[in-house]
Amino acid sequence: MPEMTASRPVLSPEIVTRAEQQTAVVRVRGPVADLPAMIGEAFQLTSRAIEESGAAFAGPPFARYRSVGEEIDAEVGFPFAGKVQATGRVYLASLPAGRAVVATHAGPYEELGTAWARVRGWLDEHDLTSADVPWECYLTGPDEPGPPITEIVFPVH
Repeated sequence: MPEMTASRPVLSPEIVTRAEQQTAVVRVRGPVADLPAMIGEAFQLTSRAIEESGAAFAGPPFARYRSVGEEIDAEVGFPFAGKVQATGRVYLASLPAGRAVVATHAGPYEELGTAWARVRGWLDEHDLTSADVPWECYLTGPDEPGPPITEIVFPVH
């Protein structure tokens, strides 16, 4: 990861154009309190499927949130290049191409709700509407030095 990512402000919304990325994912559904365990299991299952298929990881792990409330419904996994064989709970999906607002959060995962609210406010201020389901990319993990760095991605029209 480039060092400049760690020095970005907590939020730095910008509009980018993204290419479509094929992904290996696991659908997770359950209480918010169970999210860390569900994400951990999904990362293990999807990384194993990519490795066993001989494909290459093509980006950071992510969670794409279909719905958030007392219960979470999300697709969790990794982008990949090559071919991956779907197995058990792992299936193939994609992160969409097109314009997106991307913002970086450097800090505890417990503060991500506030970061999401700020990005939604930024979208409103700039008269942008969501074009698809948003997601988080985990650029660093909780066991790495410094605060976790998470990218929030909102596809927009």
